[in-house]
Amino acid sequence: MTKHESKIDKLKYNFDTGARANRFHVNLHCPKLGLSLDGLRCDAVSLPGRKLTTEAWSAYGATEHFPLGVENGGEITLSFLCDSGFYDRFIIETWQSMIFTNSEGTGNSFTPYFEYKDEYVGEIEIHQFRQDDKTALKYKLYEAFPISYEPMALSSTSAEILKFSCSFGYTTFDTEYVEKPPLSALNKGRRMLDILLDGMKVASRFSGKAGKAMNKLQKLDTAVSRGAAIFGNRGG
Repeated sequence: MTKHESKIDKLKYNFDTGARANRFHVNLHCPKLGLSLDGLRCDAVSLPGRKLTTEAWSAYGATEHFPLGVENGGEITLSFLCDSGFYDRFIIETWQSMIFTNSEGTGNSFTPYFEYKDEYVGEIEIHQFRQDDKTALKYKLYEAFPISYEPMALSSTSAEILKFSCSFGYTTFDTEYVEKPPLSALNKGRRMLDILLDGMKVASRFSGKAGKAMNKLQKLDTAVSRGAAIFGNRGG
C-alpha cells in the first residue's frame, strides 16, 4: 500500500457520507394570521449562528474576555422559485401587510398602524436532510416576521424562472438533532462523542458545570433517536 493510498483509506475511515447543502426544506407558520407556507420552492437559506457578546478587561498583564450576553436574534434571507401564480410571494406580502394594518382595516403603507408584536410573529423551521431523506438537523426560529422582500427584475430577453427573495427578523432559535444514523466504522462523530462522554464522567465528579455539559451531550446521545435533542434558549 502506498503512502497516498494510506491517506485516502484514513479519510474514508474517519468520514461518513457527509452533509449536503442542497438537502433542506423550509416551513413558515404564523398561527395568529392563519398563514402557512410549505417552502418546497425555497432554493436558498442560511442556518443562523449564535454569538456571545464579551467585554475585554485586564487588571494587569494579558487582556481577558468575559461574556456579557447572548446574541440570538437577527435576520435571515430566503429565496424562492416563483410558480406561475406567485403563491409564495403572495403569502409573504400578505403577512407583511398585516403588520401595518390592524384587524379593523386601519392603516396602510402610506399611514401605517402597527400591530402588537404578538399579533404577527410566527415561526420558521429549516430541516436539513441526510442522504436517506431522514431529518438530521432542524432549526426553529421564534418570533419571526417578514421585514422586507426584494424587487424582481423582468426582462424580455430572459426565460429564466423568477426568484423571490425576502428577509425575516427573528428573536431566538433552537436546534434539534434527530434520527441519528446507526453506529458504523465510518462514523467518527459517534466515536468522538463516546470518548468525550467518558472523559466528562470523570470531570463531572469535581465540577457541576462539567456535569451540566455532560447532561446536554447525553441528551443528544440518547434522545436524538426520538427527535428530542433540542439546544437553544427555548429548549434548554
